[in-house]
Amino acid sequence: MIKRMKFTVGNDAVGYKTVELKIDGDAATYKILRGGLLDVDKKISQAVKISETWLNEIDALNIFAWEENYSSDSNGVLWSLTFEDGKKIYRGRGANAYPEDWERFLDWLDALIPELQFVNRRRLERVSFNYCDETLTLDRRTETLTLSKKISHHSYELGADTKKFFAACQKMIDGAEFDDVDLNSGSRIEIEVARHDGTNEIFETLFNENFLPGLTNFLEDLHALASDLTAKIFSPPSLESGVPQQKYIFCKVQFKGSYKHYTYRTDDETLAVGDVVDVPVGKYNDTNQARIVEIGYFEEYEAPFPIERIKKIIGKHIAADWE
Repeated sequence: MIKRMKFTVGNDAVGYKTVELKIDGDAATYKILRGGLLDVDKKISQAVKISETWLNEIDALNIFAWEENYSSDSNGVLWSLTFEDGKKIYRGRGANAYPEDWERFLDWLDALIPELQFVNRRRLERVSFNYCDETLTLDRRTETLTLSKKISHHSYELGADTKKFFAACQKMIDGAEFDDVDLNSGSRIEIEVARHDGTNEIFETLFNENFLPGLTNFLEDLHALASDLTAKIFSPPSLESGVPQQKYIFCKVQFKGSYKHYTYRTDDETLAVGDVVDVPVGKYNDTNQARIVEIGYFEEYEAPFPIERIKKIIGKHIAADWE
């Protein structure tokens, strides 16, 4: 059981946060020494009543099994920790590298001293995707994934993959288009998020890769976790039935013996990455062959090039003489 602890984290650019913690029975006292570039704040707390659950959380981290040095380089975030239980002492440090349970440790400390903001206030704690009759919810605290379908309910443990899935959610939300989206032009999805600072937000956008970058891979990873499901997690038409409405299909192609990529347009929804196609080349539009390396869907206003200036793919190359 923890008795004393001293923890410092930060760098020369933003300053350091240091807290000294003492546990006596069911009460904790702490001293804050927050050193910035221009100021130093000191604070000694009154005794704070703590729960057995909170104490059990730090015991479950098994800090005495942590390594003594987690350094990858000398730049970035530096930290040091001294941890005592009355019998043993752990002394560890790191630079841009951390123990496996680092986030759980910061969560534990942040619960007692939220004013030091050891955890990003805007961090996603809970995310729900509502699509048609299905709701998919990820919960960081319980490390669970729940999927509610019209006639069934499924629950899974995220465990060590919790951080990975929430990072994917954050990346997808950061890259999503929510403003000036015509929600009547396709299948829509509602996203509810709860953040660490207690705020909640609701977004709506179209359910396809163009408006939610990384959506396909995200769902595939979740489905691999929920291996007992025979049906897909969501079945968005925009991902399964080809090009979304009013979208132009652009293909990047690579010619044999060349490392460069060239952009063409097509109306053929059956073309896929890896297909060899006939394309017009040069001033006289001579026919040549190239392999498709990337496909994207764009509305006219967001197309990478003016529509009228992009040559169109003639069709899939039939002969088997292109390797």
